[in-house]
Order: sequence, then C-alpha cells, then structure tokens
Amino acid sequence: MIKVYENVLTDAELDFINNTLTQCKWGYGFVSTDKNMPIWNFDKEAGEPIARLIHSKLNEYVLQDWHINGQTRCMDGARHTDNYNCTHSFVFFSQEWKFEYGGNLNLFPKNESPIIICPRKNIGVLFDSSIPHYAESVNYNFSLMRVSIGLKLNENRNM
Repeated sequence: MIKVYENVLTDAELDFINNTLTQCKWGYGFVSTDKNMPIWNFDKEAGEPIARLIHSKLNEYVLQDWHINGQTRCMDGARHTDNYNCTHSFVFFSQEWKFEYGGNLNLFPKNESPIIICPRKNIGVLFDSSIPHYAESVNYNFSLMRVSIGLKLNENRNM
C-alpha cells in the first residue's frame, strides 16, 4: 500500500515548518542502518512541533516516532525499512523542488517494480513500514539540502 497525499498543509503551516527548519538545529552523522552512510538530522526536540502538525492531518494513525533528515550531494540514504515500532511510514516534503535536483524517494514493494517519487512541495507519501526504501542524494550540480520529515505511525484502532 502506497498513497500520495497532495496539499497536506496550508501555506501558513508550510511557512512555519520551513522557518523552523532554518534554525541552527542540524547535526551531521545520523545513521539509519548503515554506519558508513551518515546523513544530516534535525534536533529531535526542536522537530516535535513539526511532526505533531503533520500528524494532525492523519487522524486515522497514532504517531509513534519521527525524524527530520537532510541530504546533500553524494549522500544517498541507506536502504532500510521502518517496521521496528510501527506499521506505516509517512514521508513529507515541505520544500520547493525540481526533478533535476535529484533526491528521489525510492520504494521497493515486494514482488513489484520499484516506485520512484520525486519530492514536491507539500506532498506526503504513506506506505507500509515494511517496504524497503531510501532517499537519493541531491544531484552533484546543486548545492541544496533535500529535507524529508518522516513519521512512524500505527493504525488508530479506536476509530
């Protein structure tokens, strides 16, 4: 199950997120699964209001965890799954982005062809957390940081 959500947030909510992400709260060296493939990560506590805002649009799920990652050129993420404490993952993109920048989200559903999603402003991708996935780095010709906000979710059984 993979679902793309368009126009998740209002312009004011996007401004809040993008302004928050300009704070000096980034650190380098976060490792998902491969210690040889570190990436940028936004401070967990400073990112909580962002995670809770995005989660507020997904009432049918319970928020378990979150992370805000950044990648620059030559910094592919490691292929991994998120199913250690959740059933679903939601990856949100808040930035203006062009295809030529790279930074695609690559999903590898079992017994299916890979699915490649180009980041776009104000979209989210919901998928089963057992699906292997990784983020591509920014193309070498661009000195940008690709930011993704990842929520770890479980279905809300009380709905």
